[in-house]
Amino acid sequence: MDITKLQFVSVPVADHARARDFYVETLGFEPVVDRRGPHGQFVLVAPQGAESGLVLIDFEVDGRGFGGPVHLQFHTADVEADLAALRAAGVEVAEPQDMPWGSTISFADPDGNPISLLQPTAPGNRPN
Repeated sequence: MDITKLQFVSVPVADHARARDFYVETLGFEPVVDRRGPHGQFVLVAPQGAESGLVLIDFEVDGRGFGGPVHLQFHTADVEADLAALRAAGVEVAEPQDMPWGSTISFADPDGNPISLLQPTAPGNRPN
């Protein structure tokens, strides 16, 4: 095997425009591709500068359900600033949790897919 990177993760959504707006406008992702394909709308978004992204797919294509939810976790440099920005945008966010590996906040996208942001603890500064 010669796997070198993650291309994308498929995230089931009910409304592409609503999901795209959430990931682009609220989370600051870049729109990469947004076009109609043979199996429905194909929307690819990614964090700025990332090599991989999220494909926002229909809950059901050709009578096949894709289920869900998909749990997504992203690294962040400032979990407290992100918490304030998300709440200001009207996103319901759980209180931050301090873990041995860093501080994390959790929320969901408009389709209920759980998302967490992790500010990793610097090596050598981990709680015992």
